[in-house]
Amino acid sequence: MKKRHTTIITLLILTLLGWGLFLYQYFLLENKDKYHGFLYYKQAPNFTLTDHNGKKVTLSEFRGKLILINWGYTRCPDICFTTLSVLRDVMKELGELENRVQVVFVTIDPEMDTVEKLGTYIPYFNKSFIGLTGTPQEIEKVAQEYNVFYLKNYSDSWPEYLMDHTSSVYLIDPQGRLFLIYTYDKLDSKAIAKDIKKILK
Repeated sequence: MKKRHTTIITLLILTLLGWGLFLYQYFLLENKDKYHGFLYYKQAPNFTLTDHNGKKVTLSEFRGKLILINWGYTRCPDICFTTLSVLRDVMKELGELENRVQVVFVTIDPEMDTVEKLGTYIPYFNKSFIGLTGTPQEIEKVAQEYNVFYLKNYSDSWPEYLMDHTSSVYLIDPQGRLFLIYTYDKLDSKAIAKDIKKILK
């Protein structure tokens, strides 16, 4: 009797798990064409770093706003500049909704990207953008929590090292959930702005 009871409970658990997986896949399939980024949908890890004004900033301070996080470094010869330019254009596309969005740039080269360098680099794109840095250990911890890859790349053609790194933009919704990820090939200002308007409506 006890064995039969255990079997029934096991079957119920497996059934519930099966339905849960089905509903999750259904949700993804139903929404895959509604957004331009890739759905991720998990709670965004909180962290504290130093902004380009030398102030300690915690991600949760922006709860209630939609956050766009990108990763890069000020000496980046191409990708980082292009990404920040796209995000600048996203803000222009948003109009009055711009005040409900925060763009955050996290350096993956804290040895070079001082507060002063970020303070010159980041406001060039938009005065509301925030650049964050920290100790190498702090940056490494945040990068690991967000599955961000970065690596120094030494070349004879450059006087200093370059950085290979994840070039995606992460969208965190106002509830603090990591909701969408835009890979570099998906960075289109109009498309991202359309997604944001849909989320904030």
